[in-house]
Amino acid sequence: MPRYRTALGIDISDSRINLALLKKHGDSVKLLKAAGCPVPEGAIKDGNIENAAALAKAIRKLKARNGIRVHPTAISLMANPTLMQILDLPKDAPGNVRQFVHNEVKHYAMLPIKKAAVDFCGIKSSSRSGNRRALVVATDGQKVATAMKVLNRQGLNIEAIEPMWTAYIKACYAKTIAGTTNTTQLYAMVFDGILTLALFKQKTLDFIRVKPVETEPLQAEEYFEWLEQEINEVLKFYKFGITKKSDKWQVIIVTNIYSEIVEEKAEQLRTRFGSIELQVRTPENAHLDTPVVDEADDNKPSAVAIGLAMGLLNISGPGLNINLLPSQVAIAKSKEKQTLLIANIAAVTFAIMIICIGFLQAKTRKVNKDINQQKQMQVTCDTQELLKEQSVLQKQITEIQSKLELMNNALASDAVLTWGQILNDIRIATPERIRITEIFSSENSNILLSGQALSYETLYLFIEALSACKNIESASLIVSQNNNRQDGLIGYSINCLLTQ
Repeated sequence: MPRYRTALGIDISDSRINLALLKKHGDSVKLLKAAGCPVPEGAIKDGNIENAAALAKAIRKLKARNGIRVHPTAISLMANPTLMQILDLPKDAPGNVRQFVHNEVKHYAMLPIKKAAVDFCGIKSSSRSGNRRALVVATDGQKVATAMKVLNRQGLNIEAIEPMWTAYIKACYAKTIAGTTNTTQLYAMVFDGILTLALFKQKTLDFIRVKPVETEPLQAEEYFEWLEQEINEVLKFYKFGITKKSDKWQVIIVTNIYSEIVEEKAEQLRTRFGSIELQVRTPENAHLDTPVVDEADDNKPSAVAIGLAMGLLNISGPGLNINLLPSQVAIAKSKEKQTLLIANIAAVTFAIMIICIGFLQAKTRKVNKDINQQKQMQVTCDTQELLKEQSVLQKQITEIQSKLELMNNALASDAVLTWGQILNDIRIATPERIRITEIFSSENSNILLSGQALSYETLYLFIEALSACKNIESASLIVSQNNNRQDGLIGYSINCLLTQ
């Protein structure tokens, strides 16, 4: 992920949009602003973004109402189904771990193989064996790409997408996980109908399970019984088989279902869990475990939004760095930045040229005025120098206007976006013993390079390096000749055919 000084986290659930704007101060963060509003009707359906335009409009209004300008933004993942899995990497796994992970994801029929958005991060092993492991998250890349293109066109500047539970863990890691010793912690997080069970052993993610919550047929009592049962399955497996008996246990429940009565059920759950310490968090008090708890005002910030923004600020945490921003969206953003940069450079160049033309035209008028005055006063001084200066200035104006027209034609063509890459390829391919004195191109199909070389061997190596460039299809020597002077340089002209 890219790293910034300020970042905006946008937590989107089925019913609400929450923003948190953070600023980095050393290794700590400061909450600048927090805001929230309801999700527009029809914008989210079944955990997916259904109407990205309406969602973007609501976010823009919320930002404008709270004076939040354009900042690098991380957004919570809204796409179903989503695969989350911990993979044990075999010792003889190929060096290309990314290819290994993608091959494993293909075995899950729940995702469209060709359009899946996949990201993973390495995680430490909690056992002494030290086996390599990876947290893998994958979802429907087409859904995400379609929604993100709309949101970015609305000026949201989205740089990262990650699941809600990883964002929440980032937000609370320093206060609730990093400071513990000999403690096994089980997080049961319910966000928008999805239960994520994440177990941390020795401050390291050791287990994860994701299950949908069937809330429609379940009443409050049935829901909490179901939640207790899911938690107990993990506790039994770990408590009696893997962890040490001396280890302390904590269960942290974070739920947005039946949150109005979860505090009432907390005591009942504590009794059933026995010696296990139980903490319960709802969307209203989850921010208490984040590093900005003391700065929260009446508008309590979303812990998920805080964690999303922290991911862009490079704040030390659990190392769960997941970014599901599709590659095509990242490439489109890069091209937009390149186009904006070229447009800015062109605008400055045009402004300078216009100023130069105006200056020369003003000077020409002054010369003409001086000539007329000399004629009227019938002065005997020679006016030939003034006429000569007028001719030179007029020639300069014509040349600058011609160059201005060429730049307009070049910027209007589709090829303008590749010149930077082409020239960079030539720079990389040029040996130290080669000097380029002229680069000429009359169209977008080829470039003519002229200059001097110290030897024919260096010249041929230069031609081979140019031919291997990504944006040059072939390079051929047109002219080469020994310099008749004592320096012994070889003059050359090379024609480079550009890749179309």
